[in-house]
Amino acid sequence: MRHLEALRAMDSVKTFAIPARQDRVAELRSAGFDVAPNLQEAVDSGVTACIIATNTGRHKQDSLLAMAHDLDVLVEKPLAIDSSEAAAIDACARERRRKLFVGCVLRFSESLNTFRTLIAAVGELHSVRIECQSYLPDWRPARPFRESYSACAGEGGVLRDLIHEIDYAGWLFGWPTTVLARVHNLGRLGIHSDEVAELSWETAQHCIVSVGLDYLTRAPRRLVRALGERGTLEWNGIEQTVTLKLADAPQEIIRSAQTRTEMLSSQDAAFLNAVAGVNDERLTTGREGVTALAVCDAARLASSHRREEKVEQ
Repeated sequence: MRHLEALRAMDSVKTFAIPARQDRVAELRSAGFDVAPNLQEAVDSGVTACIIATNTGRHKQDSLLAMAHDLDVLVEKPLAIDSSEAAAIDACARERRRKLFVGCVLRFSESLNTFRTLIAAVGELHSVRIECQSYLPDWRPARPFRESYSACAGEGGVLRDLIHEIDYAGWLFGWPTTVLARVHNLGRLGIHSDEVAELSWETAQHCIVSVGLDYLTRAPRRLVRALGERGTLEWNGIEQTVTLKLADAPQEIIRSAQTRTEMLSSQDAAFLNAVAGVNDERLTTGREGVTALAVCDAARLASSHRREEKVEQ
């Protein structure tokens, strides 16, 4: 629905909703959206690109179907349930010469891009800490959380749901080649998927990156703290602030008033521009979507084997 609202606000964009559940047709039409019963009818009406926002377990089949209709595709994160399925989607895009992107919308956060611009100010990094913690029952209060895909071991879990953090860690600091991790279901929520994950790796420049994710924290947290030879840079994704603390200099705080809708609109506009041939480096490519899931796969292996594991892709 957020994608539909964002696209409807854009000039010269004709949008069709194709609900995965037919009982939503009336709801979508009453909200003023044109609805197509299936992808073929949408294509017959002139559709040239597709945003896939179904449950993660459907991403592979839905992506392959869209590309079989010669559509360029933006798939909501994660690209698939694992790197093997994601690689099949990416291979199809290459074979059919379709453009494929993943909806990692935080790359379009104004404050995170400010953080990215200022990283060099703190000099050579030696430590990075990334955290995303919240309480799963609070995500969608109107829907029983144990019935959501997040609670399903094969579709959800913090490694898939919070893959934004894996994605922007690779985007900002470089992708890992090996990973140490602990991934657990602690039995706190009565779900089948992983509730907590702690990952760490070393960059090529010998900076230690650690990532903490969980479904259990009551007060939401989303932050990145980068420690360098000249000071510290911190991004607070909840407050949309970037704080620069350099040695022997006053602290500087940069704030953003960007809304969630504006962030999503920026991403969707970038996707449409890419379809038209104007690329935006903030878009997460299909290959990067595969890599992020490969990091998650390696994290699960590392936790199970209690040793460092290679990121295979």
